[in-house]
Amino acid sequence: MNKILCIRFSSLGDIILTTPIIRALKSRYPAAEIHVVTKQQYANLWEGNPYVHQVHTYQGNLWKLASELRKEDFDAVVDLHKNVRSHALSLLLGKIPYQIDKFTRERKLLVKKKINLLPKKHLVDRCFDALHTLDIQSDGKGLDYFIPEGQAVNPKEFGIQGKYMVYAIGAQYITKVLSYPKMIELCERIEGQLVLIGDAWDEHYGYRLNILFPDKVINLCNRTSVAASASLMQQAEFVIAHDSSMMHIAAALKKKLFVLWGATHSDFGFYPYQTEFTSIENKEISCRPCSTQGGNYCPLGHFDCLNKISLDPIISASQTL
Repeated sequence: MNKILCIRFSSLGDIILTTPIIRALKSRYPAAEIHVVTKQQYANLWEGNPYVHQVHTYQGNLWKLASELRKEDFDAVVDLHKNVRSHALSLLLGKIPYQIDKFTRERKLLVKKKINLLPKKHLVDRCFDALHTLDIQSDGKGLDYFIPEGQAVNPKEFGIQGKYMVYAIGAQYITKVLSYPKMIELCERIEGQLVLIGDAWDEHYGYRLNILFPDKVINLCNRTSVAASASLMQQAEFVIAHDSSMMHIAAALKKKLFVLWGATHSDFGFYPYQTEFTSIENKEISCRPCSTQGGNYCPLGHFDCLNKISLDPIISASQTL
């Protein structure tokens, strides 16, 4: 094959999870050009990736995108998104795509009936299984995230001195995120410098936590790009994260992770891939998982999945620094 198109429109964390597939394709077909199509706002995630020849962006017009891509005359299309849009694009290109298996029915069964028929494998390895006809396999090297040239940061620029930990305080949905009282508990008990990263939504938490703990907490929410946040995580002693995109970037950087699980569950296959991690979760409640992706409210109103978890493993780790 001379040209292969890989489709993954969104989102940040899911795109990072496709990187072992991209790397494996380039390894199996070294002479082939590997092209990627994604939404405009995620194109920079592929910057510096040595396995990708060209990135094409979807900007709302599928017909126009397909017209441009047909000029490339791809030999194969690999659908790493598997939704209506990605399938339509494949058909517009006149290709029957190689597709991943998202195990949608099994995930819903686990949520609705608490019956777990999901393969006991990470999502990435399930994808490799589904794409076996491409004759590719995992190389065991984990995820890829390349900090673009010139975008690495020096922690001292942000007032960080010496050893520190990073807490990526956000996630796409509220039921994946520690409640504010639990965040206060974490900041109060942890020993050492704690650097907070997140977006504009997370900034109000970061601001308040910095006010409460000015000698311990450094709030960088909404102050750093994805690449700068990754650079800070790369230099940290360890990273604390929810089930979120930053968790996957930290995993790509091979950082030691503490993952706080709320409404979702690691059995969905989205846990940190090929890096050391500790899961912090409430195993005493029967309502987890209550969603495949998380939500904006607790269906039962108590939010015990995150309100009643022990932060002891994180505190103990901080005491050893």
